[in-house]
Amino acid sequence: MTQAAVIEPRSGVLLTERQLASLQSAAAIHLTFNLTLACPLKCAHCIVEAGPGLRHTTMPVDVARHYAGQMPDLYEYGIRLVSFTGGEPLLAREQLEILSAAAAAAGMTCGVVTAAHWAVSEHVAARVLDGLPGIQIWDISIDAYHEPYVGIERVRTAYQTAKARGREAVLRFAHHEPMTERDRELKAFMLSFAEESEICAQKVRSVGRASDLPILNSTDDSTFAKPCLTKGLVIRYDGSMAPCCISLVEERRHPFQFGDARSRPLTEIHADYMAHPLLQMLRVIGFGPVMQWLEEAGVSRESLGPMPEDVCDFCPKIVTNPQWAEYLAQRASSPENRLKVGILARNFLNEPGMLQRAVKEFQDQGKQIEGFELAARLANHGADPAEEDRGCASR
Repeated sequence: MTQAAVIEPRSGVLLTERQLASLQSAAAIHLTFNLTLACPLKCAHCIVEAGPGLRHTTMPVDVARHYAGQMPDLYEYGIRLVSFTGGEPLLAREQLEILSAAAAAAGMTCGVVTAAHWAVSEHVAARVLDGLPGIQIWDISIDAYHEPYVGIERVRTAYQTAKARGREAVLRFAHHEPMTERDRELKAFMLSFAEESEICAQKVRSVGRASDLPILNSTDDSTFAKPCLTKGLVIRYDGSMAPCCISLVEERRHPFQFGDARSRPLTEIHADYMAHPLLQMLRVIGFGPVMQWLEEAGVSRESLGPMPEDVCDFCPKIVTNPQWAEYLAQRASSPENRLKVGILARNFLNEPGMLQRAVKEFQDQGKQIEGFELAARLANHGADPAEEDRGCASR
């Protein structure tokens, strides 16, 4: 893939092949827990439709303890970064404490995404941070939709207190495309006390409650050639899972299903996630084969409508259609495709797990598949993800 082929969705910067591969690899070492949909805010742009009346969605404490007990296994398996989201994860304070302490003790870096409603003063903010010593990275949300609920000075207080406490602070800025005047004012406000590199910009998407907003998506006919840049598997409050933390985070109609996390080991679930043929094809190659297969099935490009520039806007169009999703998942699961994607994941992303799994399965079944001998040689010389750092020191 060429340098100009993909723009990083959070920064708008053109990526080199090495930078792209680093982003593609994030899913291999990252796990997210969505602790609750409860939130003191009820923002019009919320992709999960969080709000004050959703405390019933909060992950039970005993389930949090169950996951916490698996943190050493997850570290041994290769997970290096654990994130906590919501809703507002600090409303599930006990669960957040349990999970972050266990993950940090196992050697993993922990991050939390919060609206900073709690940062009413430096003293209170310091007490909150000191009460969660396992969380090193604080992603603090700020945008025009938060303002009616959380004054922007609280964002500054949370940021400065986190920095003073030796934590990493990131300003997670949701904006319109193109930016509104208020978006530009908010960015100027952030730059008055933070570095540009500490601002994680992401556009407002037509997902969840934001589906009712008049959002215009730019178009680009090369979208299908861009890969999915999911940051990894999301474990929801109810034991269900999402393949990403963006457009499908609360969507249930997709082919990426891995059972119930409350009754399956998280390492097994993640291994299945990293070997799912369709999902990994989208991560490694992009949507090119998907478009080709749909056209072969009689689905015209015109029937898909304008092609969004961002694959995160395009993906739900495809995978939430039951007929298309079933067809694509079946095509992606062919032995030849699994070996091809497995080889690419191993060679370009240093992820040998999918290839090793496919080779073992086909060997056990005695299948004769074109290219199998090469795949078997590569699988036998693949790196062990549990033994390699895999770039986990960088974020």
